[in-house]
Amino acid sequence: MSNSLQSNSPGGVPMFRGIDLSGTLCESSYQFSPDLSNLQQWFSTPRLQKYATASEPIALYQWNTELSKAFLVEVEHVEVLLRNFIHARMTADAGTEFWFDCCQDSPLVQCKNRYPFNNPFKNSIRKVKRRLSNQSPGSNPTAGAIVAELSLDNWRFLLARRLEATIWRALVNPHNGGMPFYRERRRSIFEDDVETIRKLRNRASHQESFIVEPRLTWDEVIRIEQYQRALFDTARRINPEAAAWIQKITPVQAVLQRRPR
Repeated sequence: MSNSLQSNSPGGVPMFRGIDLSGTLCESSYQFSPDLSNLQQWFSTPRLQKYATASEPIALYQWNTELSKAFLVEVEHVEVLLRNFIHARMTADAGTEFWFDCCQDSPLVQCKNRYPFNNPFKNSIRKVKRRLSNQSPGSNPTAGAIVAELSLDNWRFLLARRLEATIWRALVNPHNGGMPFYRERRRSIFEDDVETIRKLRNRASHQESFIVEPRLTWDEVIRIEQYQRALFDTARRINPEAAAWIQKITPVQAVLQRRPR
């Protein structure tokens, strides 16, 4: 590797060469140490309220941010695992990768009216297709691209009670691949855990507080354990090896051990 690429200065990277980036990036010499009032001014007093009486409010706030990011890593892995599982089972059940079009107003004659998707789900599909088509004019979006753009809210919807006789039946049907690692096959439990993951995703994405009080409490421990259990159980029911791998690489446990007291 050339010396220019090894340089820590962005100006040494070919694409930045000749560009004056002085003052545009955070330097390692940054010395300012904010106090609680600074964070309250930057991020609002209500947001910092739970941290204000801690012996180290800044450290506790930073820790909460680290935990949010750590949980998002795990959530993203489990979400993709769930997405691919549902896509594979529904493809097998519908006989087409475009199973999400197998509804009342479906352009696919072979599976028209197969699944009673509601309007919000169908609208999500339309929006994704429109966005992908705008990104690549003249080409039709692939099923994989459409599925990859759907949110966790969409996957959570497919597990609802009103779809138990159609979607859930397709997911657990052995002819479609089934759920061999989830013998109970209880939709409500599976749905509850995915809903817990959805709430965790929202909390972590907005860096909302995981702490209950500045000091560690049982309520905080129980809440975090519920999140961890929902993530692991959902992954385990789909594929135990994937669950074990995700648990091995997740940074959550390491962050939890660093909680300021």
